[in-house]
Amino acid sequence: MSLNALVLGATGLCGSGFLKYAEQSTSFGKVFTITRRELPNPVSNKVDPIVEKNTLEWPKAVPEGIRVIFSGLATTRAVGGFENQYKIDHDLNIELAKAAKEKGCSTCVIVSSGGANDNSRIPYLKLKGDIERDIIALGFEKTIILRPGILLGDRENNHKGFGNSLAVRIGNLFYRSRFQGLIGHPVYGDEVAKVGVKLALDDTKLEKVQIIESAEILRLAED
Repeated sequence: MSLNALVLGATGLCGSGFLKYAEQSTSFGKVFTITRRELPNPVSNKVDPIVEKNTLEWPKAVPEGIRVIFSGLATTRAVGGFENQYKIDHDLNIELAKAAKEKGCSTCVIVSSGGANDNSRIPYLKLKGDIERDIIALGFEKTIILRPGILLGDRENNHKGFGNSLAVRIGNLFYRSRFQGLIGHPVYGDEVAKVGVKLALDDTKLEKVQIIESAEILRLAED
């Protein structure tokens, strides 16, 4: 029996990858997206895009019958400050996941970050740790947390700031080199998405919560 999936952040670096691999997979019969604007690339009839400019309405827009939710939904401090970043990255992700679970979703796949820790003194890493903690608390049958290092790939927009741009340049230099571990194993957003879809469909792993670090993402992406 084919499954229905929901992809959040489908216009972003990892979310667009989730959409691509879920659309390609024969395991999914329908793939829904919720975005503020139309998807930038053509999609097949298998994809059902939901466009809602008001993000506060997104939880109400979550369709019935979703079995897997993939989230690459995130913003940056550069767009509206840290308070707005927390509302999107944490609050909206949690509300959407909660709505999906209430409507029968059993698997949640979400992109976090290497070093995520809800006790961290670094605001970004604490934010990601808070998301992980509260997603796990929702009690999905299967929760897959992906912790990439420096994310590589073409972004639709560039609000990442100088520091992140420098990190990406360095990440590209060290990508899959013998020294990649020194900077946390840089990985392409497409690889993160590929692994997320693969693990969501893998019934051989019995762990209720799987936390996949960047080095493991790189290994699994090669298979």
